[in-house]
Amino acid sequence: MGGLSVRAWARGALVAVSSLLAREAKADPATEGEWSQVATFPISATHMHLLPTGKVMFYGEFEEGVKPPQSWDPATGSLSPMPTADYNIFCTGHSWLADGRMLVTGGHVESHVGLPHTSIFNPFTLKWSRGPDMNDNRWYPTNTTLQNGQVVVLSGETHASGSTNPLPQVWQPESGKWRNLITAVRDLPYYPRMFLSPTGKLFFAGPQRASRWLDPEGTGTWYDGPRGEFTAGRSYGSAVMYGSKVLIMGGGSPPTNTVEEIDLADPKPTWRLRAPMKKARRQINATLLPDGKVLVTGGSGGKDFDDNTQPVKVPELYDPETNTWTSLAPAAEYRGYHSTALLLPDGRVINAGGRKRHTVEIFSPPYLKKGGAPRPTIGFVAPAISPGSDFFVQSEDAARITKVTMIALGSVTHAFDQNQRFLNLSFKRTGIGLTVSAPEDNFVAPPGYYMLFVLDSRGVPSVGKMVRVINEVPRERKEITFSDEWKYDDRGINHGSSWLAADFDDSQWKSGAGQLGYGDGDEGTLLKPGAPSVYFRKKITLANTVTSATLEALYDDGIAVWVNGVLVFSRDVGNGMDFNSWATASTTNAYARAPVPLKPSNPFRIGENVITAMVKQVSASSPDLTFALSLDVEQAVSPLLDSVMLTSPMGGEVLEPGTSLPITWSSIGQLPGVNLEYSLNGGNTWTEIASSVPDTGVYFWKIPDTSTYDGLLRVSRVGSPGVSDVSKEPFTIRRSTTVVAIPFQSTWRYLDTGEDPGVQWTQKDFDDSSWRQGAGQLGYGDGDEGTVLQASSPAQTSVYFRKKLLVNGAITDAHLNVLFDDGIAVFINGTQVFSRNMEKGFEHEKYASSSTENELAGGAIPAKVFVQGENTLAVMVKQAGATSPDLSFDLELQLGFVPNP
Repeated sequence: MGGLSVRAWARGALVAVSSLLAREAKADPATEGEWSQVATFPISATHMHLLPTGKVMFYGEFEEGVKPPQSWDPATGSLSPMPTADYNIFCTGHSWLADGRMLVTGGHVESHVGLPHTSIFNPFTLKWSRGPDMNDNRWYPTNTTLQNGQVVVLSGETHASGSTNPLPQVWQPESGKWRNLITAVRDLPYYPRMFLSPTGKLFFAGPQRASRWLDPEGTGTWYDGPRGEFTAGRSYGSAVMYGSKVLIMGGGSPPTNTVEEIDLADPKPTWRLRAPMKKARRQINATLLPDGKVLVTGGSGGKDFDDNTQPVKVPELYDPETNTWTSLAPAAEYRGYHSTALLLPDGRVINAGGRKRHTVEIFSPPYLKKGGAPRPTIGFVAPAISPGSDFFVQSEDAARITKVTMIALGSVTHAFDQNQRFLNLSFKRTGIGLTVSAPEDNFVAPPGYYMLFVLDSRGVPSVGKMVRVINEVPRERKEITFSDEWKYDDRGINHGSSWLAADFDDSQWKSGAGQLGYGDGDEGTLLKPGAPSVYFRKKITLANTVTSATLEALYDDGIAVWVNGVLVFSRDVGNGMDFNSWATASTTNAYARAPVPLKPSNPFRIGENVITAMVKQVSASSPDLTFALSLDVEQAVSPLLDSVMLTSPMGGEVLEPGTSLPITWSSIGQLPGVNLEYSLNGGNTWTEIASSVPDTGVYFWKIPDTSTYDGLLRVSRVGSPGVSDVSKEPFTIRRSTTVVAIPFQSTWRYLDTGEDPGVQWTQKDFDDSSWRQGAGQLGYGDGDEGTVLQASSPAQTSVYFRKKLLVNGAITDAHLNVLFDDGIAVFINGTQVFSRNMEKGFEHEKYASSSTENELAGGAIPAKVFVQGENTLAVMVKQAGATSPDLSFDLELQLGFVPNP
């Protein structure tokens, strides 16, 4: 990695550059944190994402958007190129889907001209795939994931004329298609700060002062939200969401230090000023930390767009519980326009980028510098958790855990992270671990990957553990959306009470989609003004008894709603519900949410139901009227039988005899306990593991001392063996064998001509048929070569080697030994697994960062990089400089594996 010692990154030794040493010597890292040495990336980190694999993916600005994105591993410090999309992905929107893939929207043609493209990046296979184009170009759009795993895309400039795409679109992963919110067309600024609220509405928090709500159901509905306290706009300020609260800070021109907060769970949420930052700043990044605090980094204090003459290098830490800001140790670099910041699993925060800046710094917050006990740890935790349920977290430090938190994986660009959100979870200590309450529902925690942290009494977090919140099907179903069509009568005719009846003849009434009204300019259907009351009717059909129902209404000025003639909701109509009476109070596009009362009698019926509403004006001079209604209904179903589902292992695993394996399951109903069994012969016979195990969802199984390729597990309800679940595929139990898969002095294909083979040379399908072949060691200048390579003057920067390896079994562990002179990087199937002396970068024209003489090095490498069948090893060896007299390469690969039957 350019300019940065891999060893330093791997062991987390964040050493300050000499210019910082004197300054940091006066500071206490336990109170002010600590910065790493400044390093260099090969491209700017304008868009940065934390992958579910724990690695960081980033791609750059302008023309860099067609270059390979980069992958950086926080655990090892390794840096490697990734496959490219087939177009320029600068200025895209991005967020994580429920299955861990990333949705990327829009793109770059030139400044202010976007692309309509949709791409999905799979971080597990490192592959891009294209989806259908959007309706028009988008440049600077925002993605927001919904509770059902769908994604709303908003804004983005279309053409150089300055027009933005006003049509909200919803990506539907289940169908791979877009859904258009045609009744929610609205011009929005670049990268609008959008958040999913606990009610499923999207909240537009900025950068404009006037906030708004978007209901993404049906064809979409916008309605007014509260106005912020800061009167100017917050361009290039930042915003974050913790729990149900949104915090917005900074931005503007000239920049402000003001901070505001709003609680989206309040019935009538309003913005309130919070303690200001110590420094006014714009072009900032706000990052949620595991302890629930907010870290603000970078920015400019100048009024110009990206004024680097007035840099703000001092980070500030906001504590929502105490409403206080704390200044921390200053960074070395200015981070302004196009800079990014991202929380890492180990609790550090990577700060990178900026206009034409390839530098990067890592910040260790004060909680990583506390003395005393070691950091708390997380052992086993189920890889997938269900909203509204409890799950087990194994931790040897359970007795000293005081806090459990979750943070959604970051996906940040242009001063806004489109995916991160913070959740504080309740828990109980249970001996060897914690029983933790998952988030209540997917409105609170949209489906997808999160980092789970445990914290001790000092506020020190564990390393984050990746968990996936699954998409739970809600019990309530939306029967009416704000944008649905209604029958209405705006003619000023008094229908008495007859219009409430199911058999009332409304055939002469007009029909129109919500919202309905006049005077605001946001109507889906424009009504005729003048009457004190307007009538609305709609019919729905229900198959079962309603057990709960929730109504939402947009109205101006008064409203009353009936279900089958029974009044279930009213606001500002008093007792005067006759046609000619006026509303008792004036409102402006008010929003209300309320449960529909089902007692003393249930107003809903099985079969056809009629929903009726009357909206009233406050006076004859009232200039506007608004109506839209939403109805969620839960219906009774046949009682669910108890059920149980095995969640791991699911098959395909290779298990080592004598080791301990967590068996996990989920259940529905009141299970008295479960029985656990295994089979060695594909289910023909079963052996008991344990009986009457409490239904906690986890049991640790000691793998028996045997071998099989046809292993299965079964979990069943105590007393009801038919209520059971079995592994989907067989697993293997067998002791692994260690072999030297590639010995020293093996034959390799090589390219020693000084040519650059291009970015695809590490990939399996790269054509190396024109490369020469020779046995190790390979090199020149020492006289001990098995194959003498071509020398040049000046010395060529890079020599390339490739070798195929056939794997016929499950790899359990892998170890690499390399002989090299001067720098080396090893890739397996395109993934970098080892490097030395490559800090100047992996580009062809770069020299090694240090000189060595026939150094022998090695270490364990990830077993998961190998695949069944053909594998490709690709190696780059670099010289230290133009006058370097020799080069050496040889490699040995040892594999622990279980052969295929």
